Amino acid sequence: MTTTPAPAPAPAPAPAPAPIVVQDRFELFAADLPRLRELVAGYATGAAARGLSLVEERVSPPLALADQPVVLWVRWTLPHAGGFWTARAQTHAPDVVQFWADVDALVVSRARTYLVAPDQVGPPPTDTRPDAVTPTRWRETAQLHLAADAGEEQLGALAAVLARAAELPGIEAAILSPNYLADLGAGHLTWDLVFPDRGTAEVAHESELWADVLLPAIEEHCTSWSALGLDTIGAGAREPGIAGGVKRTALFRLLPGVDPEVESEFARDTLAMPAHIASIRNWRLSRAIALDWDATDGAPWDFVWEQEYADLDGLSVDYMIHPHHWAHVDRWFDLESGAQVVDPALCHAFAGLAEGFIVR
Repeated sequence: MTTTPAPAPAPAPAPAPAPIVVQDRFELFAADLPRLRELVAGYATGAAARGLSLVEERVSPPLALADQPVVLWVRWTLPHAGGFWTARAQTHAPDVVQFWADVDALVVSRARTYLVAPDQVGPPPTDTRPDAVTPTRWRETAQLHLAADAGEEQLGALAAVLARAAELPGIEAAILSPNYLADLGAGHLTWDLVFPDRGTAEVAHESELWADVLLPAIEEHCTSWSALGLDTIGAGAREPGIAGGVKRTALFRLLPGVDPEVESEFARDTLAMPAHIASIRNWRLSRAIALDWDATDGAPWDFVWEQEYADLDGLSVDYMIHPHHWAHVDRWFDLESGAQVVDPALCHAFAGLAEGFIVR
């Protein structure tokens, strides 16, 4: 007699992404409340198209005060972290920018925060102090922007010349990496040069190879380029020998007039990201030093934020959907947060990584 084994139970369906509550807090005088509510009503139409659904408006305290402001609380929902980034990508649409300019003319202060259910609160951060490192080499990183219609032929021609950077006197490494996307402020290529010290780099930049071959090739093929030295604020390495991964290079400018204490808080929040996001294997936050050969199109850069990942999902999934990123650090970048200090014209470049090097 034979028996037929019972079929294996079907896997449980993955839980649906939990919705996110978005809470805006507007402090203003009661006389201006009708105008603000009128603005919010207009904003809500466009917000719905971006995925933000209006839930309710409440005022506290429940009376108008003669000499003190009141608070209008406005709650919205987003479907999930992916919905956050969908909405966030449209933050700088003209109607959104105009709304917040009109709001800022009315209110005493404002802030946007994100709320989740208690059982959705993530784990505490890991201790990254054992991973802290102090890079000892002088490194220069450059974003090279070719013409918008540049093809493989132009990229290959420039790459063939820049490969000779390995012959510069005293250089330890020259890494030229095609960026996956020449978008979001990124160039077509990320070029990293590693020297034992800054003095050696300066000698290399005075060489015939640099002056007669490398720099002219950049000037011929590129429409602009950002060339930055790194003054390290903090760095860490979980996997210094990482190979075959992804390197991300982000360049930031601060808005005018940012208080030094706020700038330091921004840097602390940024350097805390690896304690929450394990896919960041190695990291380095530096103040940007514009070099003699820099040709940045626009205002100078203030920060260079670099990470190394084992694979692209570590950046495009783990990093992007983690609440420490979108609900906490992103407030420094977001016009709608009430806490923005970073210019929206930033650089987000990512490229293949043969071998880790950012923490040397």
